[in-house]
Amino acid sequence: MFKRIMVVALIICALATPAFANYDFGGETVTLAQSMWFGEYFSFITREDFSLPRYAGHKEDVEAMFNTYLEFDLSHAGWPADASVEYLLPRVIAGEGNFVTVTTSTVIPILVANNLIMPLTEWVNEDYFARLPRPLSALPNFVSFLGDTWAFQFGPRMVTEANVVMWNKDLFDELGLPSPYDLYEAGEWTWEAFYDLAVKLTRDTDGDGEIDQWGVATRHSHSHWGGHVEWVYTNGGALTREIDGKIVFTLDEPEALEALEFWQRAYQANIWSPDQWHYEFAAGNVAMLYDFADSISYLKDSDVNFGLVPAPKGPRADRHVAIESGRWVAILPITAQNPEALIEVWHALYELATPYIDDLERWEEDFYSDVSLLLRDYESLEYFMWVTENAEGVALLDVVGQVPGFGDVINEIVMEGRDAASAIAEIKPAVQAYLDEVFDQ
Repeated sequence: MFKRIMVVALIICALATPAFANYDFGGETVTLAQSMWFGEYFSFITREDFSLPRYAGHKEDVEAMFNTYLEFDLSHAGWPADASVEYLLPRVIAGEGNFVTVTTSTVIPILVANNLIMPLTEWVNEDYFARLPRPLSALPNFVSFLGDTWAFQFGPRMVTEANVVMWNKDLFDELGLPSPYDLYEAGEWTWEAFYDLAVKLTRDTDGDGEIDQWGVATRHSHSHWGGHVEWVYTNGGALTREIDGKIVFTLDEPEALEALEFWQRAYQANIWSPDQWHYEFAAGNVAMLYDFADSISYLKDSDVNFGLVPAPKGPRADRHVAIESGRWVAILPITAQNPEALIEVWHALYELATPYIDDLERWEEDFYSDVSLLLRDYESLEYFMWVTENAEGVALLDVVGQVPGFGDVINEIVMEGRDAASAIAEIKPAVQAYLDEVFDQ
């Protein structure tokens, strides 16, 4: 068993009551509509929840501070695009407003188009963002849409879901291959380097004529069209852009087409594992895993000796990016009765922003200390920190995904070898017409 990073744990001090916490719900219950995936956790990194004595007491302190009772409603069992609308619509119609709910950033445009959520620019703005600790500093990249801010920081604290490449150091060493750390530092961590490594690492190790060691795996394998779209951003492309106040479908740009052709080539070369997520990587059967950084939570108990680095950049890109398909965020219904207080009680409960964080520097150290226990070396922690603090989103992924046949076209390009330019040209009118209709443009 390899040696893990040893980091001195810092003692969590009791919550300091902020001097200006004068929000009062008059004894009314505030409902916290949380995803069942996150339950009643205070920290999803450490899997500590509000049933533990310290956190149960903390919840009671926050309730007293705001003169309220906080009730969890673990209602979101499905993917947020469906669950958010289903949860919000009947409550908005009924005029309910004393609740906070969660979704992902890609669902925001759908909720805005249906007039289900409240614009929050008055409270979620530059002053608000300045209150957040560094691990949450990328939030502005996910909560703005058409000139307004629509969401605030998600709780519990969690590992970022921005995409990274994890690689099996032992498999690289066995073949004498260069470390992605060295390639990145030399400015040579590119698609071609990634592809060439995957080719060399795809092997039949037992001579039975079947591949048993794959060069690369991705989170949802071959048919995850959303994952192919995310890759577009590593080449400077985008699914959509806001141009002169209008949302324009841009997957026909050269940068985007080239990105789709990359995975088409990887599929045809048979270097890409058909199995999903981190399981085969954890078993030592995959050399490189392109996946959410969050997968380090699930690799914690595996024996794989892995490194972590940002995604490689494409030939048209001038920088590396950390792409997060959709960030979990908190939102308020259009019927919210006391929006500022709802935002503040959420932050107080999860200790997400000052003044509910009594020592910002210690909070940041605690956060990355918890993460470091899931990693194998200091270089991984440094790259993880960069990815966390520089993550960018994929705008309108769930909106465009509503267009009939869109996902099928992407998968036909990747898995069936369709010409990318002609396939995207074929679906583009339907996508643009849908965007024009939804956003009345």
